[in-house]
Order: sequence, then C-alpha cells, then structure tokens
Amino acid sequence: MIDIESFEPELYGYWPQRRAYGDPRQLEADEAEARAAAEAYFLEIKSGSAAPAEELRVLLNEMTAEMRDQFSAFRELRRAAEATCSGGDEAAAKLARADLKAATDAMSLIVRTLEKVDQLQRQIARDRELAAEENDAAMGLEDAKKRFLERIDELAEQRARQLLAEWQVTGPPGQGDAAAGGARQADTG
Repeated sequence: MIDIESFEPELYGYWPQRRAYGDPRQLEADEAEARAAAEAYFLEIKSGSAAPAEELRVLLNEMTAEMRDQFSAFRELRRAAEATCSGGDEAAAKLARADLKAATDAMSLIVRTLEKVDQLQRQIARDRELAAEENDAAMGLEDAKKRFLERIDELAEQRARQLLAEWQVTGPPGQGDAAAGGARQADTG
C-alpha cells in the first residue's frame, strides 16, 4: 500500500493531447493547454461535439484536478484531527480519531482512484499514438501506391515517345511491312 504521508498528488497532473518530451517550457505549455481544455469543457460548443476519446481525456484531467484538491483537504483534516487527538478532552479526541480514520480512508481511496485515472490516461495516450502510427502506415501505403502509379505513367509516356520517334523515322506501323511485302512481290514476279 502507498504511504499516504509521502504521497504527492501533484505528480498526477493534466495529460496533454500529445506527449511532449524534453523541453520543460513545452511541458508547461501543454499543461496550460490541457488545463484550459478542462476548464472549457463545460462551455456549450455550437460547432459540434469533440471526439469521445478527447472528451474522456478532458474528463479525466478534470477528475484529477478535483481529486488533488480533495486529497489536500483531507490531508488538512487529518492534521487537524491528529492535533485534536493529542489534546486532553476525551470526547473531542474520540471524534478526532473518527475524523482521522475517515480522512485516512478517503485519502486511500483518492490515491487508488488517481492511480486508475493515470492508468486510463496512459492507455488513451498509447491508443492515440498507435492510431497515429497506423495512420502513418496507411499514408505510407497510399504514398507508395501513388509513386507506383506515377512511375507507370512516366514509363508509359517514355514508351509513347519512343514509339513516336520510331514512327517518324520508319512511318506508321504496318506501312513499312506493306512496302517490304510489295518489294518482295516485284522481285519474285
């Protein structure tokens, strides 16, 4: 089990639409973009709805932010309950212990939920990358097909030019054969 005292909910943040590695400024910009998308999610959009995966990503980002805030609130409640438990009043200490247990249970649930949300976000990111790779592969196939057809056209054009050049030198096909056949008849006749 995760140690609740050392758990940092800040590690669970907004997931951008695409992963960005390297430049921390880019990561901050992506987090700001994701935060803006999460905040804008509840605005009425007249132009149409977002893709289901995008809606899920934004919803999970929103849940993450809410749970991080709840975790912080329960952490404060727990600290206050611990301080009250150390006081001399037995009735207040009993209530504080109940609050302490409730806060601990809630924090444990939040931690597990944040881990599941993060797991879902990672799966969405993997699925999005896989779809992009498949799209790139399909585009690669389309590009190869296009290049192949262009090459066929190029070779056909080249062959047509070659036949035209031969025709200009020897005349149309079939006429050269007829002239040769007529010359043979004159020789044998």
